[in-house]
Amino acid sequence: MDNNEYDERVVDYYNNLSDVYDELYGEEQNKKIRIIEEIYNRLFGSKVFEKGLDYGCGTGISSIFLSKISKEVYTYDISEKMIEIAKNKVKNAIPVKINDLGNYLGFFDVVLSVTVLQDSKDPEKDLELIFKLLKEEGLLILSVLKKKGLAFWKPLIKKYFNIIWFYEEDKDFIFFLIKKIKL
Repeated sequence: MDNNEYDERVVDYYNNLSDVYDELYGEEQNKKIRIIEEIYNRLFGSKVFEKGLDYGCGTGISSIFLSKISKEVYTYDISEKMIEIAKNKVKNAIPVKINDLGNYLGFFDVVLSVTVLQDSKDPEKDLELIFKLLKEEGLLILSVLKKKGLAFWKPLIKKYFNIIWFYEEDKDFIFFLIKKIKL
């Protein structure tokens, strides 16, 4: 299977899942968001960023939280159907198309990515892209499923980000990360 076929299969999977995603995973995702929000409040209090990107927004569960900490919310997902559902949760969110991500280099103050990168065919490439999308000293709030293990994630993350907070949840690792100034 080549990379394009893999991408199409993942896109098809999430497009087909979109109508029932919240029913199947909503409670689990909301639990993660509550933990992320508690940690955020401890670290940053009531700080609100200018521009935030929900990288892998899915149906917008995480975008709701992002709208509390960002004046402008941008959403990105490989599934157009998921983005359509997300639009109903955060009305003023600005969807970003896959081919348009390159127009947003150094644009975002904060990127939120909840349970996304473990499904990527190249998570390091995604981390590098997020690094490029963030402004200097930008914040990445990242959760990944634990199945690949901390020994896999930590070295990848440390290439691009400084870890300011780490939390181990039942199924996920949750990181609060600051973009490194120099690689």
